[in-house]
Amino acid sequence: MVAFNRRRARPSAHAGRKPAPTRRRAPPSAALIDVVLEYADLRDDMGGGRVMLRLSPARMAEPRVRKSLGADAARAGDVAVIWDEREDCIFRVLDGSPPPLAVVERPALSEDDQFVLTPAALEYIAQSQSRGRG
Repeated sequence: MVAFNRRRARPSAHAGRKPAPTRRRAPPSAALIDVVLEYADLRDDMGGGRVMLRLSPARMAEPRVRKSLGADAARAGDVAVIWDEREDCIFRVLDGSPPPLAVVERPALSEDDQFVLTPAALEYIAQSQSRGRG
């Protein structure tokens, strides 16, 4: 007779807790990438046939560019497109916007969670205050 021994999963310390929700920023839209490709006036040669394309603030201020950007106008300065001229295609899209912030819920403080100064700390504070006044 063969017995199969399978370990049971230990209960996690986080069992029953909901993970903290995070706010994710959507990646740049295809329309935004198209506008960068069409109106880019900043070109940085990356080598290997690749060029980084970006929009300057002056270009973004132009009425036809702003009209093309629509709702994505605020993000246009954060997006750069690396174009591969040899393959004639997009190599990578870079989004320089700040990373999304995590929303973290703070646990409620219990009676055990308190800050108490030790007698040595109180003595140190008293001595430093008496030196400062004298």
